[in-house]
Amino acid sequence: TRCTPWDPAHLGTAGERRRRPLSRGSSSSMADTDEQRELLDQSTKSVKEQAFYMKRAMDQNDLKEALKFAKDMLKELKTSSLTPRNYYDLYMKVLDELRYLEEFFMTLQRSGTAVSELYEQVQSCGMVLPRLYLLITVGSVYIQSRQAPAKDILKDLVEMAKGVQHPMRGLFLRNYLSHVARDKLPDVGSEYAEAGGGTVQDSLDFIVQNFSETNRLWVRMQNQGKVNDKKRREKERQDLRILVGTNLVRLSQLEGVDVDIYKETVLPRILEQVANCKDAIAQSYLMDCIIHVFPDDFHLATLEAFLQTCTQLKEKVNVRAILESMMDRLSGFADGNPSMIPPEVQAFQVFNECVTKLLEERTSLDLAEVLRLQKALLNFALKCYPGNLDYVNHCLEQTVAVLTNNEKGTDLDEPAVQEVEALLSIPLSSLALEVLSLNQYSDMLVYLPWASRKQVAVELLRAVVAAGAPLTDRANVEKLFEMIVPLLKDNADPNVAEASEEAGDDDESASEFEREQLLVARLVHLMSHENTDELFAIYIMARRHFGQGGVKRIQYTLVPLIFGALRLAQVVRKLETSEEPPELTNSCRRIFQFMHEIVTAMAANYPDLSLKLFLQCAQGADQADFKAIAYEFVSQASILYEDELTDSKAQLRALISMVGTLLACRNFNEEDYDTLITKTTQYAAKLLKKPDQCRMVTLCSHLFWVGKESEEKHYHDPRRVLECLQRSLKIADVCMSSSMHVHLFVEILNQYLYYFENDNQMITSKYISGLIALINEHIENMDQSEQRAEVEAHYHNTLEHIKGMQANEKTAEKFAPIEL
Repeated sequence: TRCTPWDPAHLGTAGERRRRPLSRGSSSSMADTDEQRELLDQSTKSVKEQAFYMKRAMDQNDLKEALKFAKDMLKELKTSSLTPRNYYDLYMKVLDELRYLEEFFMTLQRSGTAVSELYEQVQSCGMVLPRLYLLITVGSVYIQSRQAPAKDILKDLVEMAKGVQHPMRGLFLRNYLSHVARDKLPDVGSEYAEAGGGTVQDSLDFIVQNFSETNRLWVRMQNQGKVNDKKRREKERQDLRILVGTNLVRLSQLEGVDVDIYKETVLPRILEQVANCKDAIAQSYLMDCIIHVFPDDFHLATLEAFLQTCTQLKEKVNVRAILESMMDRLSGFADGNPSMIPPEVQAFQVFNECVTKLLEERTSLDLAEVLRLQKALLNFALKCYPGNLDYVNHCLEQTVAVLTNNEKGTDLDEPAVQEVEALLSIPLSSLALEVLSLNQYSDMLVYLPWASRKQVAVELLRAVVAAGAPLTDRANVEKLFEMIVPLLKDNADPNVAEASEEAGDDDESASEFEREQLLVARLVHLMSHENTDELFAIYIMARRHFGQGGVKRIQYTLVPLIFGALRLAQVVRKLETSEEPPELTNSCRRIFQFMHEIVTAMAANYPDLSLKLFLQCAQGADQADFKAIAYEFVSQASILYEDELTDSKAQLRALISMVGTLLACRNFNEEDYDTLITKTTQYAAKLLKKPDQCRMVTLCSHLFWVGKESEEKHYHDPRRVLECLQRSLKIADVCMSSSMHVHLFVEILNQYLYYFENDNQMITSKYISGLIALINEHIENMDQSEQRAEVEAHYHNTLEHIKGMQANEKTAEKFAPIEL
């Protein structure tokens, strides 16, 4: 026999070399890492060396030498020093070389060598582990040659593999067996099932036996080594779990396994292994594997058996996670098409019975875990049985019962609070307003702290708004308001309220507060009813709840209530003025009184907003032909202007709104209208800034020229119009800064032209010609600047308009006297 410097007979095996101690100068963790790296490198080098000689022998067609070097290569897998991850790397390198050996055996078989002789020859290897790897490799060729039934070879191999009982080495050996046999199993349509090669049952027996032995080896790893290495061993087991789960994948890939075979044969044998192994890690992983590798219809057909096993698992197994995983799997299967679950499969009842039994047997479960079980059950009911509120109610009843029996009462820890919040939020997306009919929903809210109740309230409102269903029932609206109380008012607890108030000063918190209140405000637009009295009653109820929210909230919540009442007033007025008016409890006047009360309540804190609302109500009252009520609303707006508005910009905005409102109201008595517009014009003339005075007085001139002469409700006072324009010219002449007066002159010129075109006899061509001459003079004196360019552009367009009117046959005579 050749002896080279790398021959194991000369230097000893890599395993022996690994037992030589490393230098103890470094820290233990660094030494462990370095040692593992060195061990793997040594083993890998040995594998490559022996593989090289093996391939050379195969090239020379020397079977004996090839087997010898293959044995020496496989001997490296006998090590117990490598961690699972490093052993896996070594294992994969060996598998790569074994593919060449298998191809060599195939070549020998095709050249006439009896595979049975090869099968017997490799069994003469003295070492168990290399012998079994070689036996499996030859067995693969044996099956492909069809010189013996596949079922017999598979049965022999799976029995022979019992010769390796070391947990990690045995796991990888059986994984190799599963890997080699994966495409050689007798199955429906498989070539290896023909001529007595075997049946699907034979494949099942092979895979299940290999699975059982693999699982047994995996579980045994837990009891290897020292007690203080328990966590390390558990981590190593987690790294190797896929070697066990692969067998279940092979089972799921068999075409011949239908629902009946799975129900009668496959699952019972798997579940027996799961229950009997008495290992928490194995039970958790294998149950999860069953859920994910087999089809959904298989699960539905065997749900009771699966859940029965769940109740038999060890105490340390997280059964809740297993049940939740199965529920999620079936929910995804039925999502969007609940009919996918056969009516004879009472899935919810079966899950509920399992949960109930677990809670009875596992009294040590903490509250949060119990709530997670109910949450999973609720989620399953909503997805698989949409519209079945009985199931939802049942879940909530069970949850309330659990919370009621809690020793701490309503004082829950943070995980439990999160689960209760989730339980209340889950139904919202699918049920929206229907949650109001759930008996226990509101009862669960008392178990949440104020902040969590607020979050649930936000989710509830989002769901209601997104659904868009009208709020027509007064009792339901009352119930809804009770559920969203944290959004309607501050907490009664002064400590919590103080913290909330401090948070409200922060920009982010203020923004969040605004979003919440706008969400509440959107509820008003969903309130609807065919009966106006009933809708008004809902508005009154909303007003009562909104009024308790404090000053900060009413600016968001009461405003939409005003506009809702304005819409209602139009409907009621239309009914009152119909040919056969119905008997109404609440008249249109009562609704306007309701609006007046709301805006008056807001006025002290939000004068600018209240002024606009008074004006909006005035327009509504004018359209309903309530002259006195409209006058009252405008008067209240005027009082607010005088008493509350001190900022010049706010005054300007308010006056523009007042002018717009007065122009829109066409039903005032002439005396009342004259009083209001005179007062408004006086306000305009008293503005702080002269340009604002000028523009507003010009705008107020339109109050004295409303409508066309042909219209019945027109109001024309040519003299007052001229007075306003002349007054604005005087104010503009005072504005000397930044040539602002020229801008204003051009704007006033346009107003003169408007009234001239609309036949105001007081506005003559003489006034327009004089103003044009004045503008020409001032423009000539302006310095060249961007402001002058803007003025000239505006002025040029105005002159072009006049020229156009002079050129038009219909207006030429009227505009001809104007001198440009």
